[in-house]
Amino acid sequence: MRNKLCAITAAACVLLSSVTLADMPGIDWDLDDAIRQLDRQADNFESAMARVKYSATDMNGATVESHAGNGFINEDGEIRYSQDGGERILLVDRNSVQDYDRTTSTVHEYSLSKHKDRLEPFYRLGFSISGRDIQDRYLVTIIGEQQVGDNRTLVLELTPERDAERAVVGKIKLWVDQSSWMPRRQEFSSTGNGITTTLDYTSMARNLRLNPDLFDDDWPRGTDKERH
Repeated sequence: MRNKLCAITAAACVLLSSVTLADMPGIDWDLDDAIRQLDRQADNFESAMARVKYSATDMNGATVESHAGNGFINEDGEIRYSQDGGERILLVDRNSVQDYDRTTSTVHEYSLSKHKDRLEPFYRLGFSISGRDIQDRYLVTIIGEQQVGDNRTLVLELTPERDAERAVVGKIKLWVDQSSWMPRRQEFSSTGNGITTTLDYTSMARNLRLNPDLFDDDWPRGTDKERH
């Protein structure tokens, strides 16, 4: 009997040790609490660096674009994305998006005042934009908790309240890491073309001293610039 009890106890210990975070009870998050956590993150945000996986799918779920690279963002909301291999570099500031293509030695510059359908400015959500600003501009709904890789995340759905923004994206989802309160994943559902864009972030590092030159448009000699 003693041996049988020992065996049962050992089996129970193994079973308990195999329970993952995803199997454990989640936290019943209140929206106001979540917004406050996002505020705290944004209030002392200076910069972030991460590995980024980019994918875009059509209405049928077919992949139309996919690549990976290194992403950088500073406290001013300036963004740099460098695709692996250096074939493409994307720079985003408050006024424009610059898309450099090494294969054609061309950088396409899009004025955000003229091209209001660009998704790139929305990539700042969860980084340099506070929870208060998110709540002012979006109808925010808590979807629930979800395990993404090793991270327990809180999933938020954002519906733009402004007509101009809703004409660009109908829905945005943020998977926010509950340990850092920074995005682990962003998903944007485009209004115009039905494309869903997903950005996955790994190896995130926060508040590093980034070289300011990262956000300069210093392109190789001989690069053609086309303004749109």
